[in-house]
Amino acid sequence: MTVHALLEPSASIGHSPDDLAREILDRVEEEAVLSLDSLVMSLSHYSWNQVLITVDRLAREGRLILRRHRFDYTLFSKHYAA
Repeated sequence: MTVHALLEPSASIGHSPDDLAREILDRVEEEAVLSLDSLVMSLSHYSWNQVLITVDRLAREGRLILRRHRFDYTLFSKHYAA
């Protein structure tokens, strides 16, 4: 099994990457500021890897803001006035 296959969402789970992206964006818009750890815990029906890959993609696309402070990562709504 390849590393790529391990990181991809499982088809048997029934959750698409678009569903996860929508859930993440909804949660970030709702909270405005959210730690990555609390996001991962609240999306327990997805793996840590699925959440991290999707957050990375959304940040690179400019759909949310991801910042690191020491060992903590924080997500911000792109509408959040910092």
